[in-house]
Amino acid sequence: MNLIERAGRRLAEAQGRRPEETRDPQSLPNDGPGLRPEAPVRARQSGQHIDLDIQRLHGMGYTVPADQSALTEEFRLIKRVLLDAAFTKARDASVNPNLIMVTSCAPKEGKTFTSINLAFSMAFEHDMRVLLLDADLARPSIPRVLGFEPRRGLVDAVLDPSIELSDVLISSNIKNLTLLPAGQPTALSSELLASAKMTRFVDEVAKRFADGVVILDSAPVLARSESTVLARHVGQIVFVVEAERTSKGAIDDALRLLDRKRVRFVMNKAAPAPLRGGFGKYYYPYSGERT
Repeated sequence: MNLIERAGRRLAEAQGRRPEETRDPQSLPNDGPGLRPEAPVRARQSGQHIDLDIQRLHGMGYTVPADQSALTEEFRLIKRVLLDAAFTKARDASVNPNLIMVTSCAPKEGKTFTSINLAFSMAFEHDMRVLLLDADLARPSIPRVLGFEPRRGLVDAVLDPSIELSDVLISSNIKNLTLLPAGQPTALSSELLASAKMTRFVDEVAKRFADGVVILDSAPVLARSESTVLARHVGQIVFVVEAERTSKGAIDDALRLLDRKRVRFVMNKAAPAPLRGGFGKYYYPYSGERT
């Protein structure tokens, strides 16, 4: 039983539910924890603002304000490396180091779970603005997981010059967190992301959040072509690997399509290791020997 499963079991027992009623969040459909299609929307939504149901998200295994779980501490360690690369080291403005794409080899390895937890953890910083952007245009998950109805988003703003960036941004009750849905479905998503319009849109996002971080939840690399196109716009790539499932061959195939220098790995569903001195099992630069 991994760390997330044990946390869910303890939470279920504290709430008076049977442990078997708590699932590993990663086992739910479409890349991590989320609502089933028939589940009701839980966030209160008005105009360009939503109030996320923090208690519900906590019950689903997400790190929330005031949570002191081991999972929360692990994401603190992960985000610190990313923030250091984005702000305290020499920055190359051409690659937008504060734009961080989260991806994986295949679906259901935990990329959306990682994206949301990273965005939450970074938003808990006192002086850090965070934009969580749903860039998985074929299978957007963030509205479903967070429990709100998606409206206009990325696709709409790129296709329609009359739509401003501010028209598609959604504020939340997590002080520093802003959301940007994927928007309307499009059959030419890869071509859209490769367009000059998308480049201009990304430049505008990067400027708007120059003092913050943009987390892009993208499609799996080997399942869709969009991620390899989107990777051209970002300075850092977080690659989620499912322990004991993702093969080294699949990882190598995916990395041939990405800039390895920008890739950092998060291993998901790994057997828990002592937090002190054991973080390398969860987060490390690519190395063939360790994959």
